[in-house]
Amino acid sequence: MTGKPTPARRTPAAPAPARVPRVPADKLALWAMIVGVVAFLGGWLPVLGLILGVPGVVLGLLAKRRSNRPELGLTGLILSIMAVLTNIVIDVIVIVLIVTQANSLPG
Repeated sequence: MTGKPTPARRTPAAPAPARVPRVPADKLALWAMIVGVVAFLGGWLPVLGLILGVPGVVLGLLAKRRSNRPELGLTGLILSIMAVLTNIVIDVIVIVLIVTQANSLPG
């Protein structure tokens, strides 16, 4: 035995886990999300929420079934449905107010 220390055995380092690349959203899912957000924000304005909400629902349904990112389609679908429902309530309130005011006019 010599006075030299034996070199420590090096174990090979474990390979880093492979990263799964995130697939970019296709255009259908992206547009479903955009139209859903805009419809939801415009849902408080009479008629605008309906005009944007109906195509948002259609795009959301298509994106949910055909897209590589169905969660964006589902989010667009939910926001569009909420926009349509909110807009129907707002439209009924506006129509009731207009009719009430028209009936209260003298003459």
